[in-house]
This record gives sequence, C-alpha cells and structure tokens, in this order.
Amino acid sequence: MSEAIIMEQSTIALIILAITLVLFATELFPVCVTAIMSSVAMALTGIISYQQVVLGLSNNVVVFVFGLATIGNAMSETGAAQHLGHAIMRHYHGSEKMLLMLLILLAGVFSMFMSNTTSIVLFMSIVASMAAGSRGRITAKGSYMAMGIATVAGGGCTLIGSTTQLAAQGLLIGYGVRPMAMFDLMKPGIFVFAALLLYYYFIGYDLQKKVLVEAEADPGTAQEAMTIPQGAVSLKTWTPMIILAVCIALTIVGWANIAIVAILGALACVVTKCISVQKMFAQSDWNTIIMIAGSIGFAAGIEKSGAGALMASTAIDIVGSSTHPWAYLAALVCIGTIMTNIMANISTVVILTPIAFSLAQQMGCDPMPFMIGVIWAANMPYSTPIGASVITMTMTAGYRFKDYTKIGLPYNIVACAVVIISVPLLFKFH
Repeated sequence: MSEAIIMEQSTIALIILAITLVLFATELFPVCVTAIMSSVAMALTGIISYQQVVLGLSNNVVVFVFGLATIGNAMSETGAAQHLGHAIMRHYHGSEKMLLMLLILLAGVFSMFMSNTTSIVLFMSIVASMAAGSRGRITAKGSYMAMGIATVAGGGCTLIGSTTQLAAQGLLIGYGVRPMAMFDLMKPGIFVFAALLLYYYFIGYDLQKKVLVEAEADPGTAQEAMTIPQGAVSLKTWTPMIILAVCIALTIVGWANIAIVAILGALACVVTKCISVQKMFAQSDWNTIIMIAGSIGFAAGIEKSGAGALMASTAIDIVGSSTHPWAYLAALVCIGTIMTNIMANISTVVILTPIAFSLAQQMGCDPMPFMIGVIWAANMPYSTPIGASVITMTMTAGYRFKDYTKIGLPYNIVACAVVIISVPLLFKFH
C-alpha cells in the first residue's frame, strides 16, 4: 500500500474520530449506537474489514462483562448485597461525619467487586432507610454525592470494578500486548482512594456543609428504601456471593480465560436458581456490552489506518522527542480528566486508548503506564454529574450542577495529581 493511500486512510480515520468524539460528547445517539456506527464507518471506508466490525461481539471482555453482570444481578435477586450492607450499617451509632466516612469506605470497597450501579443503589437505599428515622440528622443530600464519587473511585481499583477498564482491556487484547492483571489498577488506585478519604475528612465534609442548601427535614429525598427480602437468610441468599468470590479467585490465579470464568459463574447462578434465564437477559446492561463490542472495531481502525501513529508523532514533533515520557503521560491524564467530566467515562477511554498506545509505540515505551493513566483519567469524573451514570443517579438528592463542581473539583485536581505522580513510580516506561 502506497504512502499516499495510508495518509488518505489516516485522514479519513481522523474525521471519523472527530465525529465520534462530538457524538459521544453530545449523546445525540446512545453511546452504543455511536460506537457501532464508528466501527461500521471504518469498514465502509475500507480501513478495516467487515469481519472486524462484528469481531468485538465475541471478544473475551464482552463475554466477561455479561457473565459478571449476571452474578451481580443474582446478588440483588437473592438479597445478598442488601443483607450484607444493612447488617454492617445496623450496628453503627457514630457521628454524621464518621458515618459519611464509613459510607465512602464501604461504597468504594463494594464497587471493587460488584457493579457500580448495584453499589450506589444499595447504599442510597441504606441511607434512605437510616434517614427516615433520624429526624433530619442524616439526609440524602449529605451523603449521596460522596458515595457516588466513592463508587467510581473504588470501582477503578480492580479489573472487574468498572466497564471502563474492561473496555480498555478488550482493546489491549486486540493490540496483542500483555493485558492487565486483576489488581494492576489497585496500585495507583489505593492512593486515589486514600486521597478521597482524607479529602472528605479534612475538607470535603465541611465544604459540602457550606455549599449545599439543605432541604428542611427532607430525610428520604428521592430514593426509597430498598426492600430487604423477608424470612430466614438461607444458603441460597449467599450463593451468588460465593460464586463471585470463586470467580475472582480463578481470575487472579489465571485458571482459565476470563470469559470462561464469567460464563461458568453466570451458569452457576442460573443452575442454582439464584436468577432466572429471563431476568439474566432482561437485566443485562446491553448498552455497555454493545458499546465495548463496537469500540473494538473503531480502535482497530484508528490503529490500522495510521491515525493513532500520526497523532502520536505529531505530538512528539511539537513537544520534542527528548521530552520525558512522564510529560506525555501527564498530558494524557489531564486531557482524559477533562474529557470524562463532559462525556461518558467509557467514551473517554475508547477515544484515548488508541492514541496512548500509538504514543507509547512511537517512543519505544511499555504501553502499560499510559494505559493505566488513561483508564484512571477516565475514572475521574468527579466535577460534574455527566461522566459516570452512578454520579448522575445521585442528583436525585436535589443537588445542583454547580454543587458537583464546587465540591468535587478540588478532589478531582488532587486525584489527577496523584495519578500523574504515582503511575510512573509503579509502572516503568522501559
């Protein structure tokens, strides 16, 4: 293929990238539709084959997301997550501030191993239940935002904690490079999450008191208490949690392909009647699953066309080839953090991953530090209620848009700095 044709394809791919970026940001169409459209556009213009458009549907990560979501939904069906959360909170009798710290910690830890959506719904319902009998001492508005941020930060700490990193994992596998291990993201994540706890303890709690206009005696605002299944807690109640623990262990030791592990877990939930086949399909997040599948073909087009390499080489030419990779990582993290606050976090990682990979290749670096940086950047939508659906859900407490910026922006800046500093220390460029 001649250089002229390669340049022409890279230009076309850049145009598709720009249009995709606008569509992701404006959400003119559902993100899954945009992802599929961008992948199909790459095929129609001859950049990738038609087979590559549908290849993402059989990707290990796509299957893994489906299987894992089934286990999480089974935990809700049997009441395991609800029983565990309420059992913990039933014995708490401390101050409002320390209650908030405990909620942040628990919401973050829960979201490391289950769906972020399940985690936030669980803890919002717990707060609603506690608020109903607190005579205004505990309110939804005093807790929801912090818990939403905690679920995103906690979910970013493990491979299975969020679909954002699972989408990136699918792209990494497609590039033929070493995929992330279960707890690779935990290395910088522990500092990000510790910073969240410190921020709310020393600054955030008092800041939100000043910023928020508390509704007068509005204990159960916007979130009904989750119904806890009645009757004795049986073995079936905890079966999905046992299955999840086994799947996590098998994934860590590398017993089998992650897709096989997740499907076996999902099948175990169906066979033990923790969830029906109908509910398994009805409750799956097909928007995310199709989004990941479509993004794989889109990313392949960015790489194959040379658009990613072109952007990377342009950046190197502008900044200088002698510039330390740390500077490029910092730029990617800052750009990603801004993007994820104005568009869906999974869209941010889909856009930036091919660019980060090409940049690493151009500089002869290990792509892992750049991948970790981009993923964490995409998992930091703390300044607006736009980037993560779980933070959007917390608006039911009655927050204004600017409340998120006033309370979340200082932590967003701190978290961004923590990632920029910690990632190069934990993952070597060469």
